[in-house]
Amino acid sequence: MKPIFTLLLVSCAFMLSNALVVSTSASANTSATPQSLLQADSYSLDTIASGLQYPKALAVLPDDSILILERDGFLTVVLNDGSSIRHALNLPELYTQGQGGVLDVLVLDDKLLLSYSKGNEEANALAVALVSFSAEQGVSGFTPVFEVKDKKDTPVHYGGKLLALKRGGFLVTTGDGFDYREQAQVVNSQLGKIIGFKLNGEPLDSPPFPDSPYVYSVGHRNPQGLVYGSDGNVYQHEHGPDGGDELNLITRGNNYGWPVVTLGKDYSGANISPFTEYQGMINPLVNWTPSIAPSSMVVYRQPAPDMPALFPHLEGAFLITSLKAKTLFAVLPQSTRDAKQLSEESNSFTVQPIVEELNIRLRDVEVNSKGEMLVLTDGDNANLIRVTAPKQQ
Repeated sequence: MKPIFTLLLVSCAFMLSNALVVSTSASANTSATPQSLLQADSYSLDTIASGLQYPKALAVLPDDSILILERDGFLTVVLNDGSSIRHALNLPELYTQGQGGVLDVLVLDDKLLLSYSKGNEEANALAVALVSFSAEQGVSGFTPVFEVKDKKDTPVHYGGKLLALKRGGFLVTTGDGFDYREQAQVVNSQLGKIIGFKLNGEPLDSPPFPDSPYVYSVGHRNPQGLVYGSDGNVYQHEHGPDGGDELNLITRGNNYGWPVVTLGKDYSGANISPFTEYQGMINPLVNWTPSIAPSSMVVYRQPAPDMPALFPHLEGAFLITSLKAKTLFAVLPQSTRDAKQLSEESNSFTVQPIVEELNIRLRDVEVNSKGEMLVLTDGDNANLIRVTAPKQQ
């Protein structure tokens, strides 16, 4: 039997156990449907890989070849000549039920940092490992790096998005496990958190919660996209329940509210919490109600100065894929503002759809050195689609 805590007890226990560095923010609600940012004649679509089996993540190598990670433990390398090579990852105890499987990848020179779910139906958890990589030979030399200490018996809400910190070390998001949502407010649980770690498996230096040194931030439901913005700050998005998907500015030690605060409802229609904001908890910068189910995120960068700019009006935008809305979104600051202003001013961002004609569940997005957008679709017969300059007639 899983422990069920009342909202009041969870809130009080958390406030008594830790004092947090906090700020408040006003969120931009995106319930209105804006017009598409890109006109159909301003780009073309090319399918550069097809028949992918439940792809979860992609990464662009320095030479613009592409890595695609599949849920069931496979890595496809798409070379610049259009050919591809498929390798088995051979991850021990890989658990692929529900939303599990291989989740994300970071390229670290000749190594890959992977997040994935491991275990079985009765006890499973998010894990991170380091492997050596060669496009021709695949992966070797498996080294465990981190594993969530809290085991669960649900195959959902793993999080798993990775980010390399500029000052050294890494972050990985962890979900609340769905049935364990109260644990997102329990600091000594690693569910519903952003976790900080080093490649040697140790926590980051000077952690905000010394008694729980891996915990970087708390109060997350199912956090997905995790990137540096053009202002040098860390941003993250996560799935709400029915409504209340969020884009957040991440600061170490902060509490992002779930499940004490949410702008969504339970799938049954019942209220999860009476609170849409709460003292000491951070409001989202963007709230998507109805939900779009954001799945990944990248910041758009123009190519090198000696190359033509493909989509100059997207410079610095967050490109966000969605599963439910089946759309690629661009989220742009309305004007150049620093992080303090963004956290204090209402409607700091505009959210606009782009490449709407895809109209399919979208899993991931990246940008190559030419400024082309690479969009990964979802499912058992998925495609990798390149969004590039329009073809000349």
